Amino acid sequence: MPRGRGLLRGRPRGDGRRRRERGGRRGGGPDGRGRHVDRARRRRAARRAGPRRRPPGRGRDGRRPAPSRPARAGGPTGVCARARAPPGVDPSGGTPVSTPLRVLFATSEVAPLVKVGGLGDVAQALPKALAARGHRVDLVLPGYAGLPAGRPVGTVPVAAGRVRARFHVTDLGDHDGVRYLTLGSDTHPDWERPKGYVERHLASFVLFSRAVAELATHPGHRPDAVHCNDWHVGHVPAELRRRPAAPRSVLTIHNLAYQGLFPYDKATELGLTGYGTGNLLAQGIRYADAVTTVSPRYRDETLTPAHGSGLHHLLRSRGGDYHGILNGVDYHHFDPSTDRFLPARYDVDDLAGKAVDRAALQRASGLPVDPDVPLFAFVGRLVPQKGVEALLEGIDEIAALGIQLVVVGTGAGYERAFVRAARWHPGVAFHPDSGEAAARLAYAGSDAFLAPSRYEPCGLAPLIALRYGSVPVVRRVGGMAETIGESGLGIAYDGDRPADLVAAVRAAVTRHADTAGWAALRDRGMRARFTWDDAARRYEALYRPAD
Repeated sequence: MPRGRGLLRGRPRGDGRRRRERGGRRGGGPDGRGRHVDRARRRRAARRAGPRRRPPGRGRDGRRPAPSRPARAGGPTGVCARARAPPGVDPSGGTPVSTPLRVLFATSEVAPLVKVGGLGDVAQALPKALAARGHRVDLVLPGYAGLPAGRPVGTVPVAAGRVRARFHVTDLGDHDGVRYLTLGSDTHPDWERPKGYVERHLASFVLFSRAVAELATHPGHRPDAVHCNDWHVGHVPAELRRRPAAPRSVLTIHNLAYQGLFPYDKATELGLTGYGTGNLLAQGIRYADAVTTVSPRYRDETLTPAHGSGLHHLLRSRGGDYHGILNGVDYHHFDPSTDRFLPARYDVDDLAGKAVDRAALQRASGLPVDPDVPLFAFVGRLVPQKGVEALLEGIDEIAALGIQLVVVGTGAGYERAFVRAARWHPGVAFHPDSGEAAARLAYAGSDAFLAPSRYEPCGLAPLIALRYGSVPVVRRVGGMAETIGESGLGIAYDGDRPADLVAAVRAAVTRHADTAGWAALRDRGMRARFTWDDAARRYEALYRPAD
């Protein structure tokens, strides 16, 4: 570990020669008579003398505790000082916990600051739910260019093989009871806020992971647990295992197919050794104290060769330390009655605003404004996982059913194909947009939501669609098999052929023709709740050391 002085590095460490110049021995210090006494000798003498009785009101060192003082604005308060709710008290009025925990939540993105996919929504909602239960949660993410300015609070020196960097810790303030921190470096190229993750990001995330581990083991900041999310911080558990008195680590797999694979020569250049040298996610699975994924069904799927992405044997080796915890939805964040992105707001008891949003979506998509035609939406990344190939291959038959279809998403390999489909079919529209406004309008303006995924760890998008009154049509995989298929809140189908998707859309059109039945299904979905509270309780148990 490189030496150096910084706010997060504690006191400067001199060498033995400088101590001798000051007249002291190694480990010694002046006593009250001007002599220098070996501290180790004094400790041995104290042990021989037996335990001393501690005076009332004093700590283990015999001193009275210093009175607490409020942090001074702008002063050198360090990374730990901030105003919080008293321990055990829920700042939002929810259920308090008897023993609050300190949690460091490490992620590559958090909505709305940085969002590539569903991880951004989880990173915004789960720490908030934990804080609402009285825990002290810090969220740390890379110091991407363009993030809001914050308050500098310290530095973290990091070494990775031959690469050296100094990361600056910046406090972005409290967000729903969670303090946001960033780790950015002047000695490493600035990161732009990502729209996706590519190979050139790998080395940056290794350095970021080591900075997170350094932060987590600093004496003034040490949390009870570090919650790592996906491959971007998969190296953190391996780093913590090398450090004495490190906190527990929990790794959550949001999508097993993305693993952070390294060329061997690059891995050795960055000093990556041991198990999973060229695979950051595998390192996290191997060394984390507990591993989770985002639904029980997906957990079981990842233990099979078909869905294990080459890591099923490693996951099986974790046994009872591998858990499936279903994600939730932040219903304050996704609420059509308050959504600032919508032209009109509505709720399940007054749907007049949804009709306005429907017309706005049709106009924005260049479709005829028709209140009666079934309107389907697809929102997501245009990648094979999301079933876009089945959608493209079946789009001619789907369009022939007399519906309207709005596709919102980005993905270089498929955008041209959807542009051609929109030109060919007057009822199909395509928006190459990954922004939140386009997604919210699609949720609100549609009657049904398509999710033909090949696999789906949780499936947050269909749950959000439920909230906005769009009935999900999903393939029965992963979390969607539990939340939509088992609950009967939408239409779930089996099979991965385009014909299977077309048959499911045809079934949805038939049910839509039953106006009363469709309204009942829609309203039941809008009232359904998949909250974060249950998930937060289960993560709490993993953050605590096993008895």
